[in-house]
Amino acid sequence: MESLNELVATVFSGISPLVVEDVVDEGERVVVRARTPGSTAVCPACGGLSGRVHGYHWRTVADLPIDGRRVVVRVRVRRLVCATRGCHHTFRDQLPGVLERYQRCTTRLTRQIKAVVKELAGRAGSRLLAMLAMGLSRHTA
Repeated sequence: MESLNELVATVFSGISPLVVEDVVDEGERVVVRARTPGSTAVCPACGGLSGRVHGYHWRTVADLPIDGRRVVVRVRVRRLVCATRGCHHTFRDQLPGVLERYQRCTTRLTRQIKAVVKELAGRAGSRLLAMLAMGLSRHTA
């Protein structure tokens, strides 16, 4: 079992701050189920630390393809409440370098897409990304 965990950690090293719970092969795509680590987070409003959980929700982001198949990461994200007196702001876990606000792709997938689009904009970039299992419309490219 330890070698399986090492394999998952190697293949999905770009999402290592997440706790990977399950990997499912669905044929055309690979689904990784993960969660954010259970540590404290910094409140964006006041800067105080909080570990008080208000609730959870699921976030779905795309990751780098494996073996020519798309990878989808379903992350269970905590919604926290600031414990600082007078603040009580609610906020979600953010993992800089992995999951940014409003992002639908992991940071490393975004980096690779930008590199291709920088060289081959429009239709050419879109065709190459489709061949690499990183589909993107020409308008987005």
